[in-house]
Amino acid sequence: MKKIGIIGCGRQAPKHIKGYLENGITDIFVSDILNDKAQDIATEFGIKCMDIDELISSREIVSYSVCTPPNTHDEIIEKLILNNKNFLCEKPISLSIDSLNRFIKMTKRNHTIAMGGYIYKFSPAYKNLRKLIHQKKELSINNAYLRVASPGSDSPWQYSKLDGGGVINELVVHMIDLVQWCFGPIKEIKFIKKDIYLPNRKTKFDNIKIDAEDYIFIKLMTEGNINIDIEADLISKEFVQFLEINNKSFYTFCSIQPNLPLWINNKMDNNKVIKYFDFQNLYISQIKYFLDCVDRKIPHSISTLEESTSICNIIDQLKEN
Repeated sequence: MKKIGIIGCGRQAPKHIKGYLENGITDIFVSDILNDKAQDIATEFGIKCMDIDELISSREIVSYSVCTPPNTHDEIIEKLILNNKNFLCEKPISLSIDSLNRFIKMTKRNHTIAMGGYIYKFSPAYKNLRKLIHQKKELSINNAYLRVASPGSDSPWQYSKLDGGGVINELVVHMIDLVQWCFGPIKEIKFIKKDIYLPNRKTKFDNIKIDAEDYIFIKLMTEGNINIDIEADLISKEFVQFLEINNKSFYTFCSIQPNLPLWINNKMDNNKVIKYFDFQNLYISQIKYFLDCVDRKIPHSISTLEESTSICNIIDQLKEN
């Protein structure tokens, strides 16, 4: 039976644990800098707890999920690669292009799988939309609007630039990944508006410094000259996400949320689709893909380090402006 290590026991860890369990893996070991958190989640799921250094150096565990804050990823990933481990890391994999380029060289040398946690690529609605866009080359797509919003969490790092928090690292990375997956590489950032609307946010931690943006509006252009608007915030009361294309001959509305339909109206071939997809735990399919890549059942071509490097390049530009 395959054994799995999970590093970090915050709000993402249970999603990964459930994903592995649904893929038939029950021999799971967790670790966290706060041992009580690791013990609590181990007890909740009936799994095991282990010290992080012992977990990474274990000869019996070859695949890991990294579920820690972004500013901790580089050190953890370096240790994993040096120990010839495969890993699925929550986004963004790294805040440094130099680190990503180094990781690419290291993983190529030891043939390990390094995958980013870009969950939208496993959404049935988005997979259907992307397939249509790539099959119908004659579609005249000139612009698209992407919206994503969340109330955020009470994790202190999420509102600290130093810790890798803010709306850019939390939400916009997914939208950048989605844009490049559906429409191709981004060539230009045309406009940015960003702000902190909740500088005195109430959390269970009173001593955190809130200096990471909680709102952003961006205008981009792809290499195919498609204008992209992205609006994202960490101030809304509920999670919402959608992509909308509204051109003369082609309209679509697509969301990762199961309560919102995939709506396609392609006037060029008189094709209209309005379809709801049943709720799916996308971590199950994401983790299945990761495990299949580790087992070499399929080649690794989704959420690669190279893709993360491209995303990091755009994110760096957004932060600098």
